[in-house]
Amino acid sequence: MSVADRVRHSEGAVRLRAKWVLPIESPPIENGEVVIEDGRITQVGKQLTPTNASHIDFGLSALMPGFVNVHAHLEYTVMRGLLEDVAFFTWIRTLTTLKTRLSFDDWVASATFGAAEMLAGGITTVADACDAGASLSALLVSGQRGIVFREVFGIDREPPIENILAALKRKIADMEEQIERHHAEERLSVGVSPHAPYTVSAPLFGELAAYANSKGYRQCVHVGESPAEVALIERGTGAFAEMYAARGIDWTTPGVSPVRYVSDTGAFDAPTLAVHVVHADKTDAELLASKNVAVAHCPKSNGKLGAGFAPVKALLKAGVTVGLGTDSVASNNSADMFEEMRSAVFTARAREQNPDALTARDALYMATLGGAKALGLDAQIGSLRHGKRADLCVVRLDGLHLTPTADDNPVAALVYAARASDVALTFVDGRVLYETGTYTMLDIARLRPAVAQIRARLFREWQKEAKRGA
Repeated sequence: MSVADRVRHSEGAVRLRAKWVLPIESPPIENGEVVIEDGRITQVGKQLTPTNASHIDFGLSALMPGFVNVHAHLEYTVMRGLLEDVAFFTWIRTLTTLKTRLSFDDWVASATFGAAEMLAGGITTVADACDAGASLSALLVSGQRGIVFREVFGIDREPPIENILAALKRKIADMEEQIERHHAEERLSVGVSPHAPYTVSAPLFGELAAYANSKGYRQCVHVGESPAEVALIERGTGAFAEMYAARGIDWTTPGVSPVRYVSDTGAFDAPTLAVHVVHADKTDAELLASKNVAVAHCPKSNGKLGAGFAPVKALLKAGVTVGLGTDSVASNNSADMFEEMRSAVFTARAREQNPDALTARDALYMATLGGAKALGLDAQIGSLRHGKRADLCVVRLDGLHLTPTADDNPVAALVYAARASDVALTFVDGRVLYETGTYTMLDIARLRPAVAQIRARLFREWQKEAKRGA
């Protein structure tokens, strides 16, 4: 009988055992146990009661909180590997053009396939920034926890801000109605995403923050992501400035850092997750901390697009909460939180030229409880503790690449050597959603060919665009 069936058919508590249990808020427990019941964690330790609970032993594995992916774009999954080895401005301009070629059903298939990939890698919570709203449809069926941030754009005078706000309110109301209809209020919520300082005007930033505050929504905003953004905000030069001139967009150069500029618009007056924050100094870090702005660190995406190394050490020293995000697989290629943890450590050490800049334990924290705190969900998820939701993953530690490290140093094994394919099971609310290649809520056999067909059509469109630009 599968673990999913054993959990589903158990009456009362289920006791889970593994070579290593990682509570996150306390040291790893060798031969540890976690008791779950009614979707929550009731006990964590060794040789736990009740002894009459259904007992499942995962052997040489790590039982840990599910990963919290604080920044993703599930809708872009179908664009994986399409826009390779190009500058950031070219990448985002081409992606924006290709987005118009997809239908809502295309977006849903793409987002759902992305959710499946994340489940298979132990990601139980996703903070997703979406344009079409299809990510919500994906998470409703996948069973994952998440916040779906609806993206907002508006750098020009047209359309008027009141029209943009009215459209956003309609979209948000529709999303909330879907969540209520599916009785998913305890695991899914909505937020607002003013896209970036090069796509959102200063007045619109302020209005969106006021709206988010009035409704109790969180925000996420891309800021300090690329040299092109810095050139625009600080000096009024570069690719974005040239685009503005070509489109006749009025722009007065702020002459400050991107973080300072966004703060000055009032955007940080609402609870905000700042995404990327690659180009920021000590003063910016202190400003973010003073505004209680959390940061989504996406080291692999930053590296692939040549954005630079985020000042993670300075952010943490200033008291900023930092979580890890995969960003989209259009800029990363894989939604693997193990790779993100490794990249976070290696890039921090490379930037600071110091092996103490970030540790394996720091990275594991950012991928779990740090991410939960960044999303305001740390009372519910992110660590193994009595009363928290039973969002868990089981990672096999018997691979050659994990031996013998896993025998005595599970944190190092997970951060420096493990990969998404080592995940054996993923639970949300105590329910198994993924088990060794099998999904309990998703039909991958149907999704895979659908995504392949969408990609083939999109690839043809991309080739046409490439010829036009040649």
